[in-house]
Amino acid sequence: MTTSSSFRTMPLFIALLVATPSFSATNFDDPLTNMNDQLWWLADGWSNGFPFINRWESEAVSFSTNGMAITLSNTPDSTDPQNLTFQSGELRSNDFYSYGCFEAEIKPVAADGVITSFFLFAGPYDRTETSNGKHNEIDIEFLGDNTDLLQINYWTNDDNYTSDHARIIFLDFDASEDFHRYGIKWTKRAIQWFIDGKLVFKVKNTSSDPIPKSTDSPLRIMANIWATDSEISGWAGEFDQNRVPITAEYRNIRYIKGGRCSLKG
Repeated sequence: MTTSSSFRTMPLFIALLVATPSFSATNFDDPLTNMNDQLWWLADGWSNGFPFINRWESEAVSFSTNGMAITLSNTPDSTDPQNLTFQSGELRSNDFYSYGCFEAEIKPVAADGVITSFFLFAGPYDRTETSNGKHNEIDIEFLGDNTDLLQINYWTNDDNYTSDHARIIFLDFDASEDFHRYGIKWTKRAIQWFIDGKLVFKVKNTSSDPIPKSTDSPLRIMANIWATDSEISGWAGEFDQNRVPITAEYRNIRYIKGGRCSLKG
């Protein structure tokens, strides 16, 4: 099944408005209690197209002592050329990051047809000056029709989105009921996914099926929630517009550089 990741591109005219991103080797730990402009920017004023049926607006993202909230709502905008009535938000790191540990505490949305995500991404419009410009991505995604499971995935230099590596991780809890820690450890030799400090899946780099390489492109840290088109209802359920507004919550996003980092404990 083609997932949301397959359509995470940014129009060139928008990309040109963003300052040239750089590679970062700096650790950080952000509680997300306020908007840290040194680390992040918010998607604002565009949409991805199919299968997303919402546009991105910065006002859909808010911060408080409890962390960051992203709200999907029915908020028509008469100036939107695509006439998308649904609005949501997306957090994007200013810089791109190499091998290391990436973690966030998340309370996703439990609503059919809605995806809550935390992921690492690079592509034609999300790149540094030295990146190869191809699609590379490592995912954590919650499918709103069943938050008793988690989907993980990755793509490597795959502009045509032909090498989907989606896996379902069955949880022993409903992720929408409380915060849990979700992590990605990305190294030259493997990708590992963690939940609450416990390793739940690992994929090794091979010559026949390689994982993303930081020498090809470091990756941007991103988080969003979005509503799916009915044509992919078999993946995440049929979106019910009567369920909105709905909100996913995030807190304590952190990055620890290098292959010796740890997400255990």
